[in-house]
Amino acid sequence: MAVTNIWVKRQQCPCGDWKCFVNYEAVRDQATPVSQSVTNGCLSFPSQEIFTPYVGQVFKTDEDAFEYYSNFARKNGFSIRKARSTESPNLGVYRRDFVCYRSGFNQPRKKVNVEHPRDRKSLRCGCDAKFYLTKEIIDGVTQWYISQFSNVHNHELLEDEQVRLLPAYRKIEEADQERILLLSKAGFPVNRILKVLELEKGVQPGQLPFIEKDVRNFVRSCKKTLQENDTMVTMKRESDLLELLEACKVEAERDDGFVYNFTTDDNGKVENIAWTYGDSIEAFSLFGDVVTIDTSYRSVTYSMILGMWFGIDNHGRPIFFGCTLLQDESSKSFSWALQVCRFLLDL
Repeated sequence: MAVTNIWVKRQQCPCGDWKCFVNYEAVRDQATPVSQSVTNGCLSFPSQEIFTPYVGQVFKTDEDAFEYYSNFARKNGFSIRKARSTESPNLGVYRRDFVCYRSGFNQPRKKVNVEHPRDRKSLRCGCDAKFYLTKEIIDGVTQWYISQFSNVHNHELLEDEQVRLLPAYRKIEEADQERILLLSKAGFPVNRILKVLELEKGVQPGQLPFIEKDVRNFVRSCKKTLQENDTMVTMKRESDLLELLEACKVEAERDDGFVYNFTTDDNGKVENIAWTYGDSIEAFSLFGDVVTIDTSYRSVTYSMILGMWFGIDNHGRPIFFGCTLLQDESSKSFSWALQVCRFLLDL
């Protein structure tokens, strides 16, 4: 019943016969009237075959329809964008409009008081090519059908070598993003990064799926994100160091043997902090002939160094004497660590 309802309600086929549908699996000539292939009440077609859309064509989802129209547009020398959508309390979004990337006209922008404003021409020229979808529910199954379609353009369509450079079809894949960031951190300029990628992929210059502008924008956005993350990490480190300092104060009040020390910068923020326990102080009085500080561990998130003081007991086993967090590996920080070790362990 669902299949019958679909083909009766859909009326317009490329040939004009209201009972005629296109078989996307076998027919090469889109004007040849044949039977429709239906899967779960919707048209099915292989991804390789992209035919001209027509009013009444059915899709399972609006995203499927957008992908289909996008593939059709790329094959025919233009790109598309999402325009208006309409919704209701009962159906939610029940209409979506996709249009040519040159549809409509740009509204004049407010003039900015700058010395040399950029006067960029708009690509929009009022193109009337459109692809309107409407949602319907048949026997409890939601589907979308083309309610209006026009493939009439008032501008020149692009060749394959030109259409791939449209912003809609330029994309930097995740693997390429990682490679670009790695080369950028190594100090490669953007033009050299492009040359390296072309050599690695074995393509001719200018044949990558993105251009220099895309790489430059990607690197700039990543640097901005990293700066924002660094600011957040710095704020969290300061907060956590204050919590650690507060925990040391509480422990010192609870345990008379617990001692700690710390330094602050000119703004009163905690720089370095060290602490030890009563058992460690007692062990140092017995086995403190030789003391070593191990700084093998570093906090990747906070960029702080964890230093631990160790000694050796009479059985040759290591003994823990104390612990410190240093902001860096400078001579100033290590000098403070040695001085505070003498102070905490009562040398």
